[in-house]
Amino acid sequence: MLWLKKILNNWYIKVVLLCLISMIYTGGWCEIKHPLNPNLKLVVGDTLNHSFHCSYPVVSPTGDVIYYLRANSDSVRFHELTFGSIYSINVDGTNNKEVLHGMYNALAISPDGKRLAVHLLTGNYYDPQPESLIIIYHLSDAKCDTYSTVKRWIWDIEFASDTQWLYYSVDAGTSGYNRTEFYRLNLSNSANELLKTIDEGIGGFDLTSDDSIYFDLEIALPQINPTNEKYAIGTPGFEGLVFTLRNIETHKLDSLAHSLIPYRGSVGYPYWFPNGKDIVFMAKPYSEPLGEIAGEIWILENFFEQIK
Repeated sequence: MLWLKKILNNWYIKVVLLCLISMIYTGGWCEIKHPLNPNLKLVVGDTLNHSFHCSYPVVSPTGDVIYYLRANSDSVRFHELTFGSIYSINVDGTNNKEVLHGMYNALAISPDGKRLAVHLLTGNYYDPQPESLIIIYHLSDAKCDTYSTVKRWIWDIEFASDTQWLYYSVDAGTSGYNRTEFYRLNLSNSANELLKTIDEGIGGFDLTSDDSIYFDLEIALPQINPTNEKYAIGTPGFEGLVFTLRNIETHKLDSLAHSLIPYRGSVGYPYWFPNGKDIVFMAKPYSEPLGEIAGEIWILENFFEQIK
């Protein structure tokens, strides 16, 4: 039996070495497979070649169209993967098409579903040119309105409930000092108004039904449930290994089970459907810092039934 033990030991060593090599090459780890939750649906992504990266999905008020940002993962650096052209796709994965070409981030959709808002990037990540512009894209006629903002480094954008105001957050910190400023932009006269300053680095925010700003020091890009405002979903950081759910009333924060995501990798940018029951989000097969594996857009149906 010594020969069998040697073979098994050698096989084990080879598997461990292959996993270590994979970690070094991809910056991640050996992917842990698990049975796919039947409530998970892949919408779009290059699962074979990982040639493009999808992020920032938002859902139309009718719940049948998803808008998202798409970047060529072979031609941009990792920290620029959240920038990309605007695409739209039906929730069943049909009619995937480019809506507006360019380099944008912080995608938002108006409550009436008629307009999209994005931050324009025409230079590079560290030196955006022009420094700070928000584009409002009209879906009915493909018209673009351009608005100047007070500062660059826009982290997040949200439409107000009446669609006449646009709220945005900016990184206003200096070297060694964190600060986030929240503004609102009057879309009728282009006026910018400072609303709040926080001496913290806040990744994103959401608006309540009465347009109050909600941010969370432990959740990046929180999204308040549209039918039950005591819940906000997000991830720890722009991408995380799990979803986190905040009970705003009790302040309790829960890290949710891995069964809610398709891979033992990273997820980000969760966004509620109008029904308050389903979410759309970005998922990667691996959690890695170098960007070799690109993000895909997934839907998780019946969210609250999964966490009972």
